[in-house]
Formats: sequence, C-alpha cells, structure tokens
Amino acid sequence: MTEKLFTPSNDIVIDAELMEKWLGGSKIESLNPKTLFDIQLLLSHYKDIIVPMTNVKVEYPTEGFDTACASVDRGEIFIPTSTLNEGKIDDTIGLVIHELNHIKMSEKESTLMKICASYLLKVMDSIFIERGDGKYDSIKETLFANSFNFQNILDGQATNSSEQYFSECLKGVMLLLNAVEDVRIDSLCAPNMKKYIDKLDVHGSENFIPYYESGELDENKLMNIVFRLLYHHKGFIKDEFIDKTFGELSFILKSQPKEYIPVLLTAYQNEIKEYCELLFNNTSMDAPDEVSAMNSFVQQITESSAEEAFEKSLEGEKQFADNHFPDDMFEDSEMKVKPYESAQTPYTKQLEEKELLLAVPSGLKASIDIFRNVDVVDCFENFNGTESTSYKTLLIG
Repeated sequence: MTEKLFTPSNDIVIDAELMEKWLGGSKIESLNPKTLFDIQLLLSHYKDIIVPMTNVKVEYPTEGFDTACASVDRGEIFIPTSTLNEGKIDDTIGLVIHELNHIKMSEKESTLMKICASYLLKVMDSIFIERGDGKYDSIKETLFANSFNFQNILDGQATNSSEQYFSECLKGVMLLLNAVEDVRIDSLCAPNMKKYIDKLDVHGSENFIPYYESGELDENKLMNIVFRLLYHHKGFIKDEFIDKTFGELSFILKSQPKEYIPVLLTAYQNEIKEYCELLFNNTSMDAPDEVSAMNSFVQQITESSAEEAFEKSLEGEKQFADNHFPDDMFEDSEMKVKPYESAQTPYTKQLEEKELLLAVPSGLKASIDIFRNVDVVDCFENFNGTESTSYKTLLIG
C-alpha cells in the first residue's frame, strides 16, 4: 500500500485565529516550514505546562510511521497531520492538547485494554454457536480452540482470525470508554488551552449533528452510542436513551476511570453483547467440528493452557473485572446467523478515514528542524570609538 504523505497546498484556507493571537497577531498565510515549526514550538510549550518534568515527545509522523496518534504507555504524541493538511491549525493544536491531557490524567491504555479484555471474555462465554455435530461452543471456547495470544492484541499485531475478531471487539469497548474519558478530561483542561478544545468540539459537532438529525444514528448499536454519549455530555444534543442509561454528568466529572468503568459497561452490556455477535457473524472463523475422543482430549488441554496463559497476561485487571462483573451477569444465549450487517455506519467510516495520519516527507521534516538550530542574539559594537551600535545576528548552528 502506498504511504500517504503530508503535502500542504498553498490554496487551502488557514484557520488559525487562536494561534495567531499567541504569535502576537501575526497572520499565518501558509503551512510553510516556519509555520510548522511554530506549531510544534507552541505544542512543546503546552506540553511543558500540562506534563512538566516528563520525557513526553510531540513529533510530526515521518515516512514509515505505523503507530497510533498518541500513547499514554509510551508517552508520545504525533501531530495529527490529516487535520493540519486541511489548514485547521487551531483544531490540530486542540487535538494535541487533548492527547496531552490523556497522558496527564488517564489510565494507561494497556491497563484499560486488560480490564476490557477480561470483561469481554465473560461476554463471549455467554454467546453459544451450534457446531456441525449439533453441540454448542461459546465464542470464548471457539477462540481458545485456535491460536490466541493476547500480547499480539496488545501490540496491535493480530496474527489470525481469532485475534483479529477479539481486537475489533476490544476496539469497540475501548471507544466507549474513551468517549466518557474525553468528557471527563476536557472538563478539567485549563481555560487558556480549553479554548482550542471548545473550537474543535464545535467543528466536530457540525459534522455529527446532520447524521444525528437524519435519524441515521437512532438505532441503539454500540458505535452509535459512543458518539451520541460524547455529544450528549458535551451539550450539543439531548439524547433520551443516553440520559436514561448513563446520563449523570456530575458522576463522570467526579469519577476516576476505574470508578465509572463498572457502571458504564454494566449500563451497555446488552449493546456490547450484540456488537460481539455482529462482528462474529461477519468473521470468517469456523467453530470446531466433531473430533475423535483422543483429539478432543488434546484439544481440551490446549484450550485450557491457552486460556490460562491469556488470563495470566491480564494480571491484576482480571481480578478487577471479576470483582465488578460476576460470571452470571450475562444470560446465556444462542447466536443466530444473520445476513451480513456492518458494525460501522457512514458516519464512523468517514471518521476513520479522517483520522489517518499523513507522513511528513523527510525533506520537509529537515526544513522544519532547521529552525530548531536558529537563534537571534543581540550584539553591540563600537564602530566610531564614541558610542556602541546595537544589531541582531542570526545564528544557525
């Protein structure tokens, strides 16, 4: 696949009202290397305010880039070049400030993934699929009958259909958690930086509301709920279902993630279970067929050891899930085979396309980095023997 590159056009309309104020009123006319350096400099300034005394890096994604926009675990943020490529400088800054607040206030994504994985195993243990011999296996049993390594999922390197399926389920639940966490951390942002996030939210709502008002997001499916919950608690819509199921904003704002997660995942347990069924219906993964007694015995040992290894990798987060999500929380049910139905909607699909980062070509990156080594110093020199003349010298080191 050809890598998409960040190639700013001179014809785009620049939206940088807030950043121009930071520059003392200087007008930004284009996304030239000096402007790109100034953006990175401002973001580094905000980084030192939000997460001082840390090694957090704020960088442009370069060619060969293959990781997420931000990572709490790794302490790194990549400037969202897809937004910047549209000339939306203030929105770009808002996105990075938002991610810096995640690093400051949120749980590590690996911790949250382990909690959600423990929860999902309980969900999948309650969904049963009829095998070819008329017997039934749960989705959980089906997964562990195949090669299934949670570390591959944590690393974003799913190697087979079982891991890919579980990764997609995990992604959906993590998006739900992230919607609530976005509401929480944005409310705690300092006013001088929150203005960027507020502007970003307004632009996001302008994209979301037409889909919402058209009724396209009315069905209470997990992906619809994620965005309805976000914009409901941000104050852009009044959604009756969200208000009824998880509508107490004060609870979100005063809670830490491990306090609201049990309430949130319990509130939407039916929608999450339906999401897992929908994804499984659309996954090319066969349930185990009837096997001989000896093969059945070997398979049981294999499944048991795979499950033990998986649960061991979840560490203390499995105990957290066991304490808050009892095994009998989900009613056993048979999964019915349904016609193909995507878990995505046109709204979520276009969002995914927008979130793709564009790699900054090496030549442009070098041009930006030149400004790191530029310094202007005040000099004084006596030319006529009577009075000193002051002037500025540009140093490039």
